[in-house]
Amino acid sequence: MLIDTHAHINFSDFAEDREEIMARAYELGVKKILHSCCRVSEIEELIRLGYEYDISDSMANLFIAVGVHPIEVSSWEDNHAQLIREIIKREFESHRHKIRAIGETGLDYFHCQELSDQEKQKEIFQEQIQLAKEFSLPLIIHTRDAWNDTLDILKTNFKNSTSDRNGTIHCYTGDLDFAKACIDLGFFISWSGILTFKKTENLREVAKKLPLKRTLIETDCPYLAPQAKRGKRNEPSYVNYVAECLSEVYNLEQQEIAKQTTSNAEYLFQL
Repeated sequence: MLIDTHAHINFSDFAEDREEIMARAYELGVKKILHSCCRVSEIEELIRLGYEYDISDSMANLFIAVGVHPIEVSSWEDNHAQLIREIIKREFESHRHKIRAIGETGLDYFHCQELSDQEKQKEIFQEQIQLAKEFSLPLIIHTRDAWNDTLDILKTNFKNSTSDRNGTIHCYTGDLDFAKACIDLGFFISWSGILTFKKTENLREVAKKLPLKRTLIETDCPYLAPQAKRGKRNEPSYVNYVAECLSEVYNLEQQEIAKQTTSNAEYLFQL
């Protein structure tokens, strides 16, 4: 079994064949998917999808995260933290609720270069960290061109944490030192199709030096299709290509990669 720990199947890219891609994921061994959230306005839709794709013998089981992506800074309103809080409390009353994380949240200075936007990102990131702590949920962190500030915020909030399931750095593209620092703070490192690209040997070298027990795999679909599918729409079943790449990186059978990354995801997100 494999778990895609970061997907966006609610996007319009899947409007015509969503059930087909969920069935194909299941057929190819991807039995569970964690759906990340970009903005507050889509939370109720994700909850609906989570219940629609529940335990099944034909389609992947969908779990969700709730939060606001850093490039959606303009969509954040003063009452959004409280709104998310109320939704989580409501869903937690259900014995089969599907909320498993907060995010994706973090910092993105590539898309948001205005200092005012970056400061707002930090504020929103901090509010979502507090939600994660309040509900004992792991964080799904997006960071791009903001490595130092991201690490400073994580150190401020988690340097005294005794938990080893504080969250994950999704779609990792950073260096070895950043990854090790995050692991020391109780985070996992998640690899996407980027790891398979011909020109990302540097990332494969980083992966080789990290413990497999702190590693996750994802697609970030519909984006970042792996090398074998470059130029095409990405989908959850393609997480197999990331697992295959990691098997080469670690010189292990793909079955071992699947077993360990699945165990890691189930532990972190309580799947």
